[in-house]
Amino acid sequence: MERVKRPDSDFKYRIVSGYGGYRLTWHTLECATGRNAHRSTRTALTPDERREAIKEKRGYEPYYRDHLARCCVGKKDHAANNAPTFTATQARKLFSEAREAGLRAGNWLKPNPMVVGSPTTLLGDDIDYSKETYYVADGVCGFAWVTIRPGNSSIARHAKKLGIGRTAYGGGVMIWIGDHNQSLERKTEHARAYAEALRNNGINASAESRID
Repeated sequence: MERVKRPDSDFKYRIVSGYGGYRLTWHTLECATGRNAHRSTRTALTPDERREAIKEKRGYEPYYRDHLARCCVGKKDHAANNAPTFTATQARKLFSEAREAGLRAGNWLKPNPMVVGSPTTLLGDDIDYSKETYYVADGVCGFAWVTIRPGNSSIARHAKKLGIGRTAYGGGVMIWIGDHNQSLERKTEHARAYAEALRNNGINASAESRID
């Protein structure tokens, strides 16, 4: 059966891998890298859409980071100029509301608990219940954070001034989720609600997480 090729008009980005494939960068087909990149994959999905698609298919989010390149989100260009501006008081209020939304979401979520113990054999994937085991009610341990882009936008600068944000690897400003002990699921839900609260105010924010 002949394979049907998708028309170029269906694609908006190129995925360019780097650092051993653990860090993927999205470039729009309008930028020089997006037009000319070799060994890249064309896609119609944004990084966030791809993460959601992988999670829906596999049941968990990918552990590596995806992001739009600086040349496509802007450093001191159109993206930053069109981002909404906030006073210090407005920013402080917005971050407080976003964190409250995150806390509600994280505290409401019921994680899948896990039991930690020793396997019956050296390389086994089972648990020897004759030995000491530990019940972890909060489930898998991990980290979560919210990334605001571009990093020179009004709200991103306020995040750094308020001491809740720091420069993110790959661009933007990262806000670390320090609540919910070590629960990956709770932290992830917190980050999603936090990012959504920011997006509802016109801010380019995304939630990211990884297992410990």
